[in-house]
Amino acid sequence: MDIREHSITLVSVIVGLGLTELLGNLNRLVRSRRDVRWHALPLIWATVCLFLVVNLWWGVYLGAIGIATPSNAGVFLLYLVVPVLLYLVCSAALPEFRTPGPLDLRAAYFADSRYFAVLLLAYIVATLVQGYLGAGHAQWTLTVLLLRVGIVVVLLPLVWVRQPWYHWFAATFMLGILALRMLTQTLR
Repeated sequence: MDIREHSITLVSVIVGLGLTELLGNLNRLVRSRRDVRWHALPLIWATVCLFLVVNLWWGVYLGAIGIATPSNAGVFLLYLVVPVLLYLVCSAALPEFRTPGPLDLRAAYFADSRYFAVLLLAYIVATLVQGYLGAGHAQWTLTVLLLRVGIVVVLLPLVWVRQPWYHWFAATFMLGILALRMLTQTLR
């Protein structure tokens, strides 16, 4: 096993654990559906997380993420920031349903929305920095830069804005951007 395969394996384990958390929380909610007061917003964010996982794995496969070619252990640790943040984002997207009694998904979402927003924002900024450092500024087009900065600008207010309409806007914006990304990415 060379360094590339070794690095990709660890990233896959970390991201796979995040996906396990996301799907496990969804499974617990569905199994306890009689005790859950459903709300679509956290489910949209869970779908965003699923798309982020697929996008990261796709990026690793295409070699667009420098995790496969670290020059030393310190650089490798820096590259691990993105998958670790993605794990945390996936873990925070849906509430854990472990206590008896009813669970209101809307109330649970807004109770933890700041935490989730900070993690999501940290993940997006980390991918922006990692992409810039990995690809270099010469490969970035103005469109890519504006899109990534636009995503940060849309997500940033989620940290302090409590208005449901804005959370809906940000969630559907991210879902649309990521769906478009999934439909336009091709194999090389």
